[in-house]
Amino acid sequence: MLNGMLGLLQDQLGYQQILQQEGIIYKLLAKMPSEYPAPIIVNRPLDSQEILNARNFLHSGGCIITDFPNLKGIIPAIRYQISKIPFIYGETDLFHNIQIIDLKLKGYRLTKGQNVFEGEYGKGYIIALPFDVNQAILDTRNELKPFYFPHRKFPYERVAVVNKGEVRKLVVNCLKKLYRKMNLPYVHLWYYPNTFQSAFSFRIDTDFAPDISLRTTVNLSQISGIEFTYFINTSRMPDIHIVHNKDVQIHCFHHKVFQDYKRNFDNIKTAKTILEKNGFHPIGFVSPFGMWNRSLQYAMETCDLKYSSEFSLSYDDFPFFPVLDNKNSSLLQIPVHPICIGRLLQAGLSDIQCRKYYEDYITTQHLTNEMIFIYDHPHRIHQFLALFSAVLDKVKALSNLWITTMTEFYYWWIKRLEVYKSSQWQIQNNLLKIETEKSFDNIFLHIITPNTKEAFVPMKKGNYHLSDLSYQPLKQMSKQKDIAKILYTKSTKAKIQTLFYETIKQISKIGK
Repeated sequence: MLNGMLGLLQDQLGYQQILQQEGIIYKLLAKMPSEYPAPIIVNRPLDSQEILNARNFLHSGGCIITDFPNLKGIIPAIRYQISKIPFIYGETDLFHNIQIIDLKLKGYRLTKGQNVFEGEYGKGYIIALPFDVNQAILDTRNELKPFYFPHRKFPYERVAVVNKGEVRKLVVNCLKKLYRKMNLPYVHLWYYPNTFQSAFSFRIDTDFAPDISLRTTVNLSQISGIEFTYFINTSRMPDIHIVHNKDVQIHCFHHKVFQDYKRNFDNIKTAKTILEKNGFHPIGFVSPFGMWNRSLQYAMETCDLKYSSEFSLSYDDFPFFPVLDNKNSSLLQIPVHPICIGRLLQAGLSDIQCRKYYEDYITTQHLTNEMIFIYDHPHRIHQFLALFSAVLDKVKALSNLWITTMTEFYYWWIKRLEVYKSSQWQIQNNLLKIETEKSFDNIFLHIITPNTKEAFVPMKKGNYHLSDLSYQPLKQMSKQKDIAKILYTKSTKAKIQTLFYETIKQISKIGK
């Protein structure tokens, strides 16, 4: 048994996704034990003997993350109600770097109205979440959603109902706390190469852009020294020399997403064939309007693509493989931030306010070690060249940032996953032992000590004395101060406002 290895009672695909994204190894447990040297995720109903084992485990100093029904089994005095949970938020350290977690799922509420239960039990600690994590991660619904900005109305987009990145962060925050409670180091595979703090990529959807705006976009890339990834609408094929030797991928032929497999397949295949005839070898795809459905996913797989990016499935999250028919797709989803400048302009923001929106987002993502992946269109870049130049200057000014293309990032993430799946590590007697079949100079383990210091160790086979590592204080971003204002985006008034402006937008399209 590996000391410090997370325990998991049921190998659910949703939890698999979070643990792979985080790069934390785990041991699948057949039964709830009464003794175990690390925290345990209790993600299935416990029988009567397992409930006794869980109590013994907690009494002796163990830590558990579970749901409310299991919590009541362990602590019978707990009272809760079944309820639809539109969203949750909190002021405790479990919600560190989290604003609001959108759910709209059946869940649980304690009679005193608390979102998440946490507390001591004997010498141990237990955390219970008020929703099914696996269900939330696998959710594929989408809706119009406003995004907070201190302005008279909010920018909005049709995106995933459940903001899965926030669910991931909540689970990870819970695990980090439980490792601290057990006085154990928290060890996981770092997210970026060479211990970069974050990664930036700029996705360009060409849509119906004229050549002049595409040239402006390429010139901006060259002047800034930042390579973009261009997703081409081949029904309006630009002068191909403009993007020669660039990262060119597929947007579409027809600027539509269909409900059936055949039309989605034909749309993607036609666009791919055109790009290949022009000397490109596309492996990536982004759908028109960011829309995703099961038929589209199957069509992308059949077209032998490697990655895609649809914010109606996920946004502001680490990459993952969508689940179809209870198994992971072969196609990596790389989420981006869904708000482009067109949405900011529609909300009435000035140039200065648009710049502040991007700068606030970039700063927050960088401080929290999250990806900074944004997208826009050539005609908007041509129209607001000075604004985008300033945004890219902000990006270049950030320290320890990996600036990359989406395709380069895809290959990095696949390499990271290969290392994750072929490696083990354990800590015993102040010694970190790494066993791995694959070694890369730019992949590291990240260690957080119980007293919140961090260190990095190269992911290479060998033994490392913890006392010999170079530690730094763990950087923590302060709690979001505008939570009351952010909550307003969930109000009925904000929803009506969003629906009103979307209706006006659709009517104006019909008029044209």
